[in-house]
Amino acid sequence: MGLIKMFTSAVGSTFADQVVEYFRCEDMSTKILCQPGTLVKRGKAVNNGTEGVISNGSRFDVAVNQAALLIENGRVHDFVIGTQETAGQYKYDSTVAPSLLGGGWGDLGASIKEIGRRFTAGGQAMNTMRLIYINLRPLPGNKIGFGKIPFRDGEMNLTLNAQGHGQYELQIVNPMNFYENVVQNVNQVLTVDSPDGVAVLSQFKADMTPKFQKALTRISAKKIPYDQLGLYPDELAEAMNAELEEKWAAKGIKVTSLSIELNVDEESKQRIAKFQEAKTVGSDPSMLYAMDRMSINKAREAAAGNANGAMAGFMGMGMAGGMMGQPMDPTMYQQQMQQNMMNQQAAQAAPQQAAPAAAPTQAAPANGWTCACGTTNTGKFCANCGQPKPEPKPAADTWKCSCGAENTGKFCANCGSPKPEQPVGWTCSCGAVNNGKFCAECGKPKPAAEPLYKCDKCGWEPEDPKNPPKFCPECGDPFDDNDILK
Repeated sequence: MGLIKMFTSAVGSTFADQVVEYFRCEDMSTKILCQPGTLVKRGKAVNNGTEGVISNGSRFDVAVNQAALLIENGRVHDFVIGTQETAGQYKYDSTVAPSLLGGGWGDLGASIKEIGRRFTAGGQAMNTMRLIYINLRPLPGNKIGFGKIPFRDGEMNLTLNAQGHGQYELQIVNPMNFYENVVQNVNQVLTVDSPDGVAVLSQFKADMTPKFQKALTRISAKKIPYDQLGLYPDELAEAMNAELEEKWAAKGIKVTSLSIELNVDEESKQRIAKFQEAKTVGSDPSMLYAMDRMSINKAREAAAGNANGAMAGFMGMGMAGGMMGQPMDPTMYQQQMQQNMMNQQAAQAAPQQAAPAAAPTQAAPANGWTCACGTTNTGKFCANCGQPKPEPKPAADTWKCSCGAENTGKFCANCGSPKPEQPVGWTCSCGAVNNGKFCAECGKPKPAAEPLYKCDKCGWEPEDPKNPPKFCPECGDPFDDNDILK
């Protein structure tokens, strides 16, 4: 099972003197994972060999960034890693021990020891030997995505709900482990977009998805803002490899680059907006002054439109704020900010003292209500500022039963009828609810005004295809016109 490197001067006479099997593999593109060796017939030689099956004395080529594996009964028994030093033509000799020509490429020590043990235990090759080529070039353009996971933003020091999608670059770093533990049997060219290749990449995606949270946690420790994560593909790939190292060592692969377009949900966007507004206002005294003026003007407008008359409204405004047209001067704002800062510094330097017990608050009457100005009332209007009693807000999930009763639970409190189910999909003119492009009852096509949605990045379908969420929960891609089913 040894491999003998041939020299150029000997190759021509070899093919002229005897009939041999000659195998090669053309330069593999970044779409190819692996493929069997291709049998080539030279000159007048009549070769009855089977493609991919190599016999004693056969020759084969190995190019740079290729790994040629000799497979017996599904297990690797010899190999050549194509580097600048080892690339060339080789002769297979079944009478000698495996050569294991790694050329110093990668960390293959464990694999070499394992193959050595197999040879010691099994002796010479007695079964069919097949020649398989593995692509060692990085394989870019593989899609990946994830749903909501916590991410600590390094700039705002806020924990956000992150979701994103992007691409990763994959490389096979141990071709022996990749063949035996991932593909196992190769009878034809295996590409990333073939059914078998898609199944292989799906395994890798299943390994990666649950590790994104830990990888992003590693990245957040570097104080990277969430909207700049796309500028650190190598750091994110390094963090992902650290999380997958143990599992992917047996598969012989690693991520060389990982580029993610990160989004956040609506709740996180609101938190970011509040943070940015507070940061801007808090650092600019003139902004505080302008906001104070705006609040006074709004209060005047509300007072002028008071249901009990403008005078009652202005009286309430005066009692609540005591600032009828007398806002604080901008200089006073700046002085107040300086004084607050001095008070905070003094409080931090002073020893902690027990705070006095708060005075007990007077309980409101059983049928009373508290106005926005702080006054407790029992009538329909506030006795202090004249504001009307606020109307109770209906429950967020209220539904009306056929008996006329309003409910919030799953069953009617009056007659016990269950809450009616909301139809999912689009409603045809005949009354039938459908999810497809045509009505299941009458065969009419779906109206143009009733589009159905499906994520064009990962294929996720919403439970109600007519009303998708703003972002895909699987990969984070926003729903838009590109996601409408044609």
